[in-house]
Amino acid sequence: MDYVIDTFIDGEREPMSDALRRILEIGAYQILFLDRVPDHAAVNEAVNLAKRDPNTAPGAGFINAVLRNVIKNKFGIVLPDSQADLCGRLSIEFSHPKWMVERWLARYGLGDAKKILAFNNERPAVYLRRKMRDISRPQFEFDMRTLCEAGSGYLNLYYKMKMPLEPENLRMLQDGFCSVQAPSSGWVVAMLGLRDGERVLDMCSAPGGKATLMAELVGDSGFVAACDMGRWKMKMVMEAIAAQGIVNIHPVVCDSVAPPFDCVFGKVLLDAPCSGSGVLQRHPDGRFVRTAEDIDSRALLQRELLDSAAKLVCSGGVLVYSTCSLEPEENEHQVKWFLEWHPEFKLDHPPDAIPAMYIDDADCLRITPYKHNMDGMFGARFKKD
Repeated sequence: MDYVIDTFIDGEREPMSDALRRILEIGAYQILFLDRVPDHAAVNEAVNLAKRDPNTAPGAGFINAVLRNVIKNKFGIVLPDSQADLCGRLSIEFSHPKWMVERWLARYGLGDAKKILAFNNERPAVYLRRKMRDISRPQFEFDMRTLCEAGSGYLNLYYKMKMPLEPENLRMLQDGFCSVQAPSSGWVVAMLGLRDGERVLDMCSAPGGKATLMAELVGDSGFVAACDMGRWKMKMVMEAIAAQGIVNIHPVVCDSVAPPFDCVFGKVLLDAPCSGSGVLQRHPDGRFVRTAEDIDSRALLQRELLDSAAKLVCSGGVLVYSTCSLEPEENEHQVKWFLEWHPEFKLDHPPDAIPAMYIDDADCLRITPYKHNMDGMFGARFKKD
């Protein structure tokens, strides 16, 4: 969008304010991508919006001129030459930052990089995760037969919505019989191989979807300690717990780099903060707020969290490290580093419940968006001597 706008702006003009650019972006989007609003109406609305604010009112004529130029030339917009600047062309064509395109081109090659870029621009599917207790599978599927496709994913708990529907209009969701969660998150939980009665630590729990699934899997005789920093994050966890009526989750507001535990756990999940490059379809704003430097800074934090996690796993226990990133610095490089610095751990084969198509040559969980039509996820399972 900015590329199109900049095409019709005199390069000698003084830089415009952010507010003025936002108005131009809204107007250009309506002209280029929406068919319910006539082009002239989009221009008028943008001009009127600018006039309402004294800070943008002087630019109303400028907005009018630029948007009318967009209308006049919208079928003749020329993208950068792919032969001269392939990264620039893909960046504009698929609306991704150039640094991200460069990384993926180098690692995946042109064909697969374009598949990832195209996947990220598709409308994300919405999945409901059926609660394991309080409602039977046949009853849930009967009640949801017109709204959802057949169950799939881990333990067949995930149901793809056939049509968009506001949550407040979905009785099953309001009654706590299901929750919104992508199926790739279920495969991360599956890496733990949870059994009834186990004690589990979820080190970075917000928004709480994985914690509630783990709590169901360990049953009332087990429990989940769900940790995260900040009360606003823990509020999301508490809301997820309350919505499903879960009673065996113990929320803990803390910094998981230095958690307040003097005990160890049989199973620990570190779903680490990351760049989120595997979930840009579901969180498209991430591509515009992340930088290449964020990957390095996140990698440092991930190592601090892994050091902390290692101390909280009992002998013979399991640690699962996961991210929603596609970047090697946050995934396989962290596995290599952890095994070098924590020889008391060994990389363990994923549980049999996980299909072979999701396990890579290094014995790690690797869900790739364009291959598996799901959010990108990585997971490694470590066992402590």
